[in-house]
Amino acid sequence: MVTPLATSIFLSYARLDRPRVAKIADALKTAGFDVWWDTAIEAGASFAADIERELYAADVVIVIWSEASVASNWVLDEAGAGRDRGRLLPVQIDATTPPLGFRQLQAIDLSGWKGRGADPRFAALASAARKMASAAAPPAEMPAPTASASSGPSRRWLIAGTAGAAVLAASGFGAWRLWGGSAGDDGTASVAVLPFANLSGDPGQAFFSDGIAEELRTAMAQIPGLKVIGRVSSEKFRDATDMAEVATTLGVANVVTGSVRRSASTVRIGAQLVEGKTGVERWSQSYDRPTGDVLAIQTSIATSVVAALSARLGARVGAITVGGTRNPAAQELLLKVATLESGDNSEAGLRARLALVNAAIALDPDYAEAFAVKFELLRGLSTLAPDAAEYFRLRNEGEVAVRRAVALGPNLGETHSALSRQKIRSLDMRGALAELNQALALAPGDARVVRRAGGDLANFDPIRGVEIVRRAIILDPLDSNAYGSLTYALLYARRYREALFVIRHAYSLSNGGIGPILLIRALMMNNEFVAARNLLPDVKPDFRHHYTSAILEARAGNPAASNAALVALRKRDNGQIYYQFAEVFASRGETPAALDALESAWAARDPGLATIVFDPFLDSIRNQPRFKVIQAKVFPPDLIVPLRTR
Repeated sequence: MVTPLATSIFLSYARLDRPRVAKIADALKTAGFDVWWDTAIEAGASFAADIERELYAADVVIVIWSEASVASNWVLDEAGAGRDRGRLLPVQIDATTPPLGFRQLQAIDLSGWKGRGADPRFAALASAARKMASAAAPPAEMPAPTASASSGPSRRWLIAGTAGAAVLAASGFGAWRLWGGSAGDDGTASVAVLPFANLSGDPGQAFFSDGIAEELRTAMAQIPGLKVIGRVSSEKFRDATDMAEVATTLGVANVVTGSVRRSASTVRIGAQLVEGKTGVERWSQSYDRPTGDVLAIQTSIATSVVAALSARLGARVGAITVGGTRNPAAQELLLKVATLESGDNSEAGLRARLALVNAAIALDPDYAEAFAVKFELLRGLSTLAPDAAEYFRLRNEGEVAVRRAVALGPNLGETHSALSRQKIRSLDMRGALAELNQALALAPGDARVVRRAGGDLANFDPIRGVEIVRRAIILDPLDSNAYGSLTYALLYARRYREALFVIRHAYSLSNGGIGPILLIRALMMNNEFVAARNLLPDVKPDFRHHYTSAILEARAGNPAASNAALVALRKRDNGQIYYQFAEVFASRGETPAALDALESAWAARDPGLATIVFDPFLDSIRNQPRFKVIQAKVFPPDLIVPLRTR
């Protein structure tokens, strides 16, 4: 077993307060903490670089608020960084009110403290620091080497991040609130539907009970003025018993829970609506229906929940549509796909889900949502195609599926979201933008639709993309994919440091499940090449590994390693990665080759060109006349919103 690292603390303070802060630092060290403050800067070290490195590596950032510190730009910057990471622990040493932006965090009052470690006020500080750090620390068995200026980010931060309800509770200020906001902080009604308990005695039926909850979310998301937390975040609380804590963590006013008991002939469903602040049950109902009457059960539950919320909504709610099919067996198959959605995205995993979708379509050939899901699966498979022929076969099959989806469900945000992605693949950027806006108009409460739209909008207007993805985070605050989309938009907005914070959070939230590509890109844009290189072995398939390595080594100043990766990439070329070659050559400073690759990409209608306007890897060739010609072919100039200051 590896001995856990001591909790690391960064002290932010004003120099005038140094004598008093020294007592706090000494007491924290005596209590077993690893304390860093600017007395630890080594002779000859870069002052700002040392501070920044320690600030971003610390488990806890303690800011000492005082009359002097509230006027210090250094302290404000350091406190802001700690707050943005969800690691800020404020302390007051006089009666000064903390500055705007920091008053929502309760400060520990040490104004009359005399330096004694046994003082209850200092004990409260030590306890709060340990609680915050333990919520983010890796398991004791996991080695967590400290970071150095040359070794990239702290392993402790990279693996643990600020994910999970424990951090939200410990810090009182979750990362999702900083990047997105609260789902219930603007006076509107809000609800989280937790997974329904499977009481059937058959673990294989869990997908059915989970699917019931997902259908309720989908139904209630149609209600104007009601914010419904998405599936990923809701499922984090599968076994929760404290509904008030769930509501506080997710920022909602109400929580719906339930159970499903299914036999060969009967479905019994119980549902409860709980008030978030008090944990008091406001409504409950039981339903006994024949197995084939699932859709009627879902409609009944959703209607009853809406009726219980109607007073808060302050408006009448029209009919609720659920299911998208009148065939319960077809719906059940698609619900099973939904429960597998966060599984592996290997070719085998995608094909297994595609088989279920095809079976659902066979049962109901008019199932719009099934065709939309089929398109997304074919889209994923096409990126893994071994050659151009297979790529175009899958692409064409996907186009047939998405057009069928829109024809069957013209008023569904999900179908227009899928069509927008198909138009992006075809480089019909004007048509894609129209479909993105249509999807948002039809499904403003669907976290997945909003998240995908925000990420794709970053190709046109990164700042708007950031704003839209933040809406998705409000709706599904613990969905790592939402933070991945936000990272993508932030990179295109040239907000590289913020992007790195966000993707580290996403990577830890998913336990690496979202893949390392975006994290590597963010590390590269922040010149943290060693940390990026350490993640390369996790990049799959081979062609992605080689082209990422070629770019990384070029930017890191290792031409020999970049050359080797480029040679390997050429061997894996499937005839559909011209755009990736352009990124590689631009990163290597080989302008003519990069422009040649872009022209080949245009001739092949490579969908990678949809990212040409704001892709930071192409900045070195952006002012070339040939580049501007290619960009104008892809993007009509009136569609592009230039970057603007925040």
